[in-house]
Amino acid sequence: MTFVQQEFLVFFALVLAITWGMPLVGERRRVAQNVVLLVASAVFYGWVEPWMLGLLLFSTALDYGVTVGMARWPERRGRLLALSLVGNLGLLGVFKYLGFFVTSVGEALTALGFKVHWPTLEIALPVGISFYTFQTLSYTLDVYRGKLTPRRSFLDVALFVSFFPQLVAGPVERARDLLPQLERPRQAAAGQLASGLSLALWGAVKKIVVADQVALYVDRCFVLNEPPPTVLFMASAAFAVQILADFSGYTDIARGTARMLGVNLTHNFDRPYLAESPSDFWRRWHVSFSSWIHEYVYLPLCGRSADDDGPPPSAARRTLATFGSLLISGLWHGAAWKFVLWGAYHASLLTLWRAVSRRSPVSAPRPLKIGVMFVCTVFGWLLFRMQDGDTLRHVLQTAPWAGWSRAWPTVYALVGVVSVGGGVLALGGAVEARVSALRSSPWRPSVELAWWALAASLILLMARSTQSDFLYFRF
Repeated sequence: MTFVQQEFLVFFALVLAITWGMPLVGERRRVAQNVVLLVASAVFYGWVEPWMLGLLLFSTALDYGVTVGMARWPERRGRLLALSLVGNLGLLGVFKYLGFFVTSVGEALTALGFKVHWPTLEIALPVGISFYTFQTLSYTLDVYRGKLTPRRSFLDVALFVSFFPQLVAGPVERARDLLPQLERPRQAAAGQLASGLSLALWGAVKKIVVADQVALYVDRCFVLNEPPPTVLFMASAAFAVQILADFSGYTDIARGTARMLGVNLTHNFDRPYLAESPSDFWRRWHVSFSSWIHEYVYLPLCGRSADDDGPPPSAARRTLATFGSLLISGLWHGAAWKFVLWGAYHASLLTLWRAVSRRSPVSAPRPLKIGVMFVCTVFGWLLFRMQDGDTLRHVLQTAPWAGWSRAWPTVYALVGVVSVGGGVLALGGAVEARVSALRSSPWRPSVELAWWALAASLILLMARSTQSDFLYFRF
């Protein structure tokens, strides 16, 4: 089940009615609400493939048992943490990376002259496994580091791991942020219901009105046989619009539905294409995941922790930590070498930026810095979206102006797609922000109703009979 299916509207309406309609009070009401949300999460996640619930239960039970064990046997904390890492990362490795590893080793042996005839492994990728694995690991890691008290309630821990609005594609929530919200009583409020609905509708507009329409052009460009580089670059710019609308659209629907249920999720995108530098981009793009990688991968590789006030790491160690973190980040996105290359590219950008800015502060005008960073980001999206290595080889070996005589109509069409798609995102974001700012204004009900009507009309007008999945379902 996805957010843009009609079944989800019926499902969520029932969950909302049951959650807020129960006559209980106090702790009994909170526990009953959590039971309802846990059952709803199981229905949501297992709607098409019920077997995936077994993997989710395994990760939840493993980390619940490990953290309880850390409280009971503190001297065994290290071994228990290792058990959690092996269990969770092993599960992720088998289902997401085993086939890729076997294929890559076979291709490497063939290139060296060995004859191998290994069968291709076709292992189904459980939806959301990358997200909930990292989320549950953050709970264990925080308990191990003494930043969080292990919870005794399996119900609350299970709901933290499987809370359906953010289960499949994030945000990657930390236990220290989400668990306390699930452990206190929640009451319905008209303001939170209205603002949650506005946010969810805006997310649906991003997905259906922008991302799915832009995808029609992007997908056609990337299956062309050796298209001119200008076409591929503009298609990558269009993909930049598509992936932002698609992924931030999912996040907005997740945050909106969670808000209507009395839970606040992490803000995951902060106008990333207005970034002025590589480091600024990663502070704005997929914030919950980027901060997870920074805290649990980058800082340990630097030999530090989030609370460490000691001397900064050496430039060499910082560079190694940057490449290690972003290579892991790239591989997290998918079992393919293009994602590893995308991570290495962004690590190179960050390293180069640090070297340049350390020697001489960059004092270029802000629009110029934003423009240069956007061009760099678009080239990164080319690596991310390309079909295979032949695409990159073709781009690097062909003059940028090659094939312009036959490419210009397509390029101009893509410029229009980028302009219209980006314009809708900018204008819609400004409208949604303006609606949210009218908190105590007497005009707010009228403005909200107008916004809801406009958003619903756009969704109904642009919706297709065969709706595409959210992009990050594949990762």
